[in-house]
Amino acid sequence: RQDDEQSQEKWQPVFRPGLRQDDEQSQEKWQPVFRPGLRQDDEQSQEKWQPVFRPGLRQNMTMPSRLQRLINPRSIAFVGGSQMAGPIRSCRRGGFDGDIHVVNPRADEIAGVACAPSIQDLPAPPDAALIGVGADLSIETVRALDEAGAGGAVVIAAGFREQGGAGDDRQAALIDAAGGMPVLGPNCMGLVNQFSGAAVWGDETHMARVEGPACAIISQSGAMLIGITGVERAFPLGLAISTGNQAVTGMPALVEAVLENPDIRAIGLYLEGMDDGRALGDACLRAARQGVPVVALKGGDNAAGEAVALSHTAAMVVERDLWEAFCRRFGLVEVSSPKALVETLKLLTVAGVPAGNRVSVISYSGGVNGLIAARASGLGLSLPMPTDGNLQAMRQALPVTVALANPLDLNIPFSTRHGISLEDRGAVADVLVRYCDGVSDEAVFIIDVPREGPEGLDKVWSHSVEGMIDVRQRLGIPCAVASILPEGLPVAFRHHLQANGVAALLGLSETLEALSAAAHLSAAHAALAGADPAPLLADLTPPCATEMLDEAQSKAELSAVGVTSPGSVVATVAEAGSASRDLTFPVAVKVLSSGIAHKLAVGGVHLGLATPTAVQAAAEAIARDVRSATGETVDRVLIEDMIPDASAEYIIGVKRHPGLGLALMVGFGGSAVEQMHRYETVLLPLEDGALEAAFGRLGAHPAPALIATARAVAGYATTHAGRLITVDVNPVIVTSDGGAVAADALIVRTKH
Repeated sequence: RQDDEQSQEKWQPVFRPGLRQDDEQSQEKWQPVFRPGLRQDDEQSQEKWQPVFRPGLRQNMTMPSRLQRLINPRSIAFVGGSQMAGPIRSCRRGGFDGDIHVVNPRADEIAGVACAPSIQDLPAPPDAALIGVGADLSIETVRALDEAGAGGAVVIAAGFREQGGAGDDRQAALIDAAGGMPVLGPNCMGLVNQFSGAAVWGDETHMARVEGPACAIISQSGAMLIGITGVERAFPLGLAISTGNQAVTGMPALVEAVLENPDIRAIGLYLEGMDDGRALGDACLRAARQGVPVVALKGGDNAAGEAVALSHTAAMVVERDLWEAFCRRFGLVEVSSPKALVETLKLLTVAGVPAGNRVSVISYSGGVNGLIAARASGLGLSLPMPTDGNLQAMRQALPVTVALANPLDLNIPFSTRHGISLEDRGAVADVLVRYCDGVSDEAVFIIDVPREGPEGLDKVWSHSVEGMIDVRQRLGIPCAVASILPEGLPVAFRHHLQANGVAALLGLSETLEALSAAAHLSAAHAALAGADPAPLLADLTPPCATEMLDEAQSKAELSAVGVTSPGSVVATVAEAGSASRDLTFPVAVKVLSSGIAHKLAVGGVHLGLATPTAVQAAAEAIARDVRSATGETVDRVLIEDMIPDASAEYIIGVKRHPGLGLALMVGFGGSAVEQMHRYETVLLPLEDGALEAAFGRLGAHPAPALIATARAVAGYATTHAGRLITVDVNPVIVTSDGGAVAADALIVRTKH
């Protein structure tokens, strides 16, 4: 059969070199597949294998279509031992009505499901497979699933790139084994689909079926999703997807896949790093254009976080400034904690994205109102007053004890025969509608409702709070009811509110953060309307050997694109004094080296020299001091005119990230730039208005010449994106007459 052309085409992936029948290791691996009596001319074996290896099966499958099968499976294969019982039970509790199979060569059944000895013994290729075996066997299982034409797989096992060394080799082998099949992981928990009840998940979990609008969370952390799915109640979570190492299928492809579901109204991301910022940016931009907000929680900002991220999922960590630039460019909004992520997704899923940042707040607490009023402005929220006509109507309806303000303390009786009371839902709703009408983009009623019990303590509050349902229906603005404390709304009441289009939020701080995030998303989506951001200058190929240009070379490169530098001359140390006569005193003398980045730190800079004699002495001192500090012999120096009438110093730079490409940095500069740490970052290529907005965030009012210099540096970076690693122009001195002069410059690029 090996020399049969037809069988070669079918079976070559199985009979690859080195796996022979007389090999003890291969016998152990392949015996379940090549059991006696299953030959190509055997009618029974043909019948069993045809559904798996039918002609043309794999040719008609694309990665996106297979990914949809994985996320929305109608059949699931659980590959592993007794631990597979947990997710099978989860599927049953979730009401999953698709086919469930188990692959285990040694067990008869698991969780009541008869076991097939191998992938090839399944009646048809599964849409999704949960692989719960060791790292090496996971690779072989993935290969078998891909050859069989499965939709996709989840690899739970660790021991891949996050461990380095042999783990890197395993991850490369896993990628090769996957072929054209999507794979979640390795080192992940998998996915939960609560629309269908499918749990392709590494453990037993709670299942809460959802219908209609829901959100999705895509997370590099499986433990975070374990907490959310296991703890959160009345949370409309449709899809929970754990990505792990993202060896084969990354977050960008998952965002794109999730957007195919019209019931997904918001997407949450937890990420520690970014390997392909261009693809993720494109996916988030598509989400914004579809009106699906993306909310992100990010880890790994500093050195400690980076170390954890590398050991966790081997993530390519993104520095804080680059991350914020990415969010601005592609319309994401960031939150500060897992709970804030959940509450923000609730608000956006149930209530939607508001038209602006105007919020009408109602409570029964003056103290809470004081907290909100103090924090609103810092969160970017505006607290509008009702229109004059509505204020008059409210004054007539409410007791004089109620002060008309925003936030509104609705200090009305529990019950009364005369006027408005808490039990009069209709009257309360009329007041709230007048309070919000024409001035609000979203409204929130903040209250802790006592927990349910035989005493009925919750009932006295719920009537008035339900007035928010009427506000939602009559005004059509996003509405929420929020508790002050994390357990401040009974679960049944939360379900009732959300079934009527009012978000039920928990915790005052998280609620305010959610309202702020929603308002910022409104602004971000408006800014992206009609925009077409250029693709990032991302190059995922690691740079080859690099070279640093000396200051004279760097300035020559930048001068060619319009960056102004002082008059200068390059001279040997011995001829420095005489060479300086061609310049206008006072002058500066600097070490000229392609190996020293921080000249001042090694005694390589002397300023304000007024005579050739002083220049010569400075050059000799520089040669002596630099040799003492670094061991480097100094042959040449750069002599430059001093820049007169300096009024401000700035830094303009470019840096590279493997997943995001090039970014321009502008900030306040000079010798203390690292201590000042005041700068803004913009991803390249520049978009209209992005540079001016960056200076605005700094609180700077730059001269046109400084803007032009920054644009010139950005243009240089864009033109040389294939080789450029770093540009550092610091300081750029702005003179009293509005000029901008690069006093120092450094360029690092690849050699080829």
